[in-house]
Amino acid sequence: MSILCGTDLSDASSGTLDVACALAVARGDREVVLVNVVDPAHASEQDLAAARGKLDALTQGRTGPTIRTELVVGPADRTIVGLAETEHCDLIVIAARSATAAKVGLTTYNVIAHAHVPVLVVRDPAPWLELPNRARPLKLLLGMDDTATSEIGVQWVQALRARASIEVVLAGIYYPDEASERYGLEMRSAVEGDPAIEQLMERDMLRRFGGDLTGVVARARRGLGRIGDHINELAEAEKVDVIVVGTSQKTGLGRLGSVSSVIVHEAETSVLCVPPQAVVSTFTVPILRGVMVATDLSAFSNRAVPWAFAVAEPDAEIHVVHVVKDDEQVDVPEVTRALFALAPAGAKQIIRAHIVHGDDAALAIAQCAARLGVDVICIASHGRSGISRALVGSVADRLLRATRMPVLVLRPA
Repeated sequence: MSILCGTDLSDASSGTLDVACALAVARGDREVVLVNVVDPAHASEQDLAAARGKLDALTQGRTGPTIRTELVVGPADRTIVGLAETEHCDLIVIAARSATAAKVGLTTYNVIAHAHVPVLVVRDPAPWLELPNRARPLKLLLGMDDTATSEIGVQWVQALRARASIEVVLAGIYYPDEASERYGLEMRSAVEGDPAIEQLMERDMLRRFGGDLTGVVARARRGLGRIGDHINELAEAEKVDVIVVGTSQKTGLGRLGSVSSVIVHEAETSVLCVPPQAVVSTFTVPILRGVMVATDLSAFSNRAVPWAFAVAEPDAEIHVVHVVKDDEQVDVPEVTRALFALAPAGAKQIIRAHIVHGDDAALAIAQCAARLGVDVICIASHGRSGISRALVGSVADRLLRATRMPVLVLRPA
């Protein structure tokens, strides 16, 4: 793979090639494709010759990766995006603004909105130039949520960490009402931060990031307005060099999505935008050190318990959960013994039993899993459909909608 660097030959984009080359050296890339796109209205032979001279001058006297120049006539945004695909580039480096734009140029905005590979929008080239010699760690803020692009962003950052010295701040923004519902906690305040929620969120972000956590910190912040504004504020407070954020690439006026659009336009630092179509190599894989299995203690639902032990690491915690109605009275010691007795003989994992109250079993399971911070939930499903499912309901089916975690559903034999 290689890096595509877009330039309009202006002073505003003068540092982008330096950044692209520094990244190429750090990643071990052999080539950088330097592209200047000429507007058809200014594509006379004289204009093209002048542009060619300036483009070639940018490559003179450089060491490091090979720089291949491309001078193309056409619409700038579509041409850059198209070249990135045809040249099999996995990263686009472009300046935040053009010679005439104060914040974010229209070309830059459109490239982010349509590219199928990550786009690095450069505001300050200086921090990136230290990457090859590891003289100074690059400080990076990774915005995390439950979208697929957030996971792609995690893998992109992990890949760069394998090649360069990187410090990472994991950022999560929450709204108290939604977060309280997710974790099954009582909402304390609608305007102030909740330490209990923030502790759980920071734990979850670190676990999701995975790998070596040296130089990695997590920050959860209460949201009152736009998430993008909170991310930018946190980036400024943490003095990071770049923000990594996923883009939803919606259609119409909001085609970048509200969060990424605010960050790209308002951030004071460089921004790496990761689109949902990006293909990024997996550098870390989930390690299942916390597994929940839910059972109503029937013979059928108990069949899910061995599967929880099957997927878990030998040193993992297995949480065996039984849900009872809010007003139901149970013999806690007896039920607890029954839950422990479900563990397979010779199991090496740590077994923990939980009796959870809730009239909605699926919601109670989802909230308990969130509080415990497990990696996967195991549950048996009777596999009902049609009228039977409508009348009886399916805890497994509702659980899939209630939780953000992976769910292993054991189907009927």
